[in-house]
Amino acid sequence: MRWGLLVAMFAVVFAIAGLYLLLLRVDLSAIQQPGRTGEYLRAKLTRAVIRRRAAREEIPPVPGDRETSMSIAGGKNLFDMDCASCHGSDEKGPTPMGRGMLPRTAALDSANLQTYSDRELFSIIRDGIRFTGMPGFFGTETNEQIWDVVDYLRSLP
Repeated sequence: MRWGLLVAMFAVVFAIAGLYLLLLRVDLSAIQQPGRTGEYLRAKLTRAVIRRRAAREEIPPVPGDRETSMSIAGGKNLFDMDCASCHGSDEKGPTPMGRGMLPRTAALDSANLQTYSDRELFSIIRDGIRFTGMPGFFGTETNEQIWDVVDYLRSLP
């Protein structure tokens, strides 16, 4: 009985010491770029979560006047007000603030972003992405306005 208790206490102390040593090696700096493996895993996990979330959520129907010049212009105006401070405007890529985030702010004209479905883009804009700096605009923008931003993103080259 005594030996079992002693072994259990030793195991707990050993586990705590190991966890402490592991945490000393973790770098939480946003300046340090992640390695290829870390970035690959983060991107795959984020994509899987977004795809699952968009599939299970009730996303409002697309407005009938979608993908018109007015919808795209309205989306650009909203983008410039809400998104350009991080993502940049005029397709020039992320701003210094957006590049300073970890993970880095997505370049909106990238091929990777254009592979997202409209439902996934809507879900990202409406609900945001936790732990990335991407806020959700649920409650501050209407569903129609969010669809306008999706239209604007689709119009980028």
